[in-house]
Amino acid sequence: MPQKSEHKISPAIVRLKNIDFWYWTRYHVEIRRTCPYRCVYCNTQLDIPMSGVRFLPGLPNSPRTIGLGLLSDPYHPDSRKNQTVANILEMLCEMQYPVNILTKSDMVTQHLDILQRLAKKDLVRVTLTILTPDEKLSAMLEGFSPSPLRRLETLKTLRNAGIPAGIAITPIIPYVTDSKEALSHLIRLAGEQGAAWALFSGFDPIPAIKDLPLLKPFYENAENEAALQKRYLHIKRFMVRLLNRENLPIRIPRITLKRFTNRYFSSLASECLFNISYLYELLDRELEMLRYRRAACDIEDLNVSLKALVAKGKLGNLKGINPEIEAIIKEVLFKGSSVFYDTLYRKAATGA
Repeated sequence: MPQKSEHKISPAIVRLKNIDFWYWTRYHVEIRRTCPYRCVYCNTQLDIPMSGVRFLPGLPNSPRTIGLGLLSDPYHPDSRKNQTVANILEMLCEMQYPVNILTKSDMVTQHLDILQRLAKKDLVRVTLTILTPDEKLSAMLEGFSPSPLRRLETLKTLRNAGIPAGIAITPIIPYVTDSKEALSHLIRLAGEQGAAWALFSGFDPIPAIKDLPLLKPFYENAENEAALQKRYLHIKRFMVRLLNRENLPIRIPRITLKRFTNRYFSSLASECLFNISYLYELLDRELEMLRYRRAACDIEDLNVSLKALVAKGKLGNLKGINPEIEAIIKEVLFKGSSVFYDTLYRKAATGA
């Protein structure tokens, strides 16, 4: 099917019910229904049903972080077809809306000047997805994506330009891309190029790829659910230890709003609670994970000043805020960090 010409592209704005706490956004812009890179494991090689979306203009009335490329890569391998991305970035820069970009493309450096302008105001994060350092395996898995080496070079270019950028190993495919040697090598290479964070996730396969020979090792072992979950647990604990050793954050630092807004302190507190929830997820402690995630969502959606609630002694009246969570929130508000989070992170990193 021929590509639509650039001037006919109509970006869609997707509004999520709850914030995407990986990329810190409730709104994201999708430029294309299909991803141009056609990675064999991914459902965005198919036509994405765009139900419940709005078209530009449809951004929130006040600055909120906007995701770009969270479903389908915003950058086309043909540099002539990326003007829409430039237009959106220019608009967000002018409006001073933060933007969180996810891409596999080296074409992101086309817009280095705009990204630098955003970075000077701490309004941008760029994450490059890289599954494996193995060039041959990447070529078989990741369709028309630039090679891992080119993406690592792109990471270095971004970091040298002062743009906050990291990597995402999403997904890690058991029995295919999850060897300790490959993951360690990839993290070392990313660290050398200045990665400011490294995300990772498990594999959620779609039925359409079940017969792919490349993924046969995964499917041969996927029928044993207990063994597969045990392997996932091993991968998660290994990755946390590895990233801790390499001093790489396992989360993207949130772009916070200006201090004079009511939502500033809510954003700080909810970020910490979401991060604690994620650590409990890595530790396979589902009840605690859900408890902290619900509390984080409640704090995130507050329409009143969080500090005012604390000052009036009304924080504990909020649904889902127990004394333990209340103490963590107060610590974040008045000290800027959480001993509870630091302790839990060390526990996740040591496998305790």
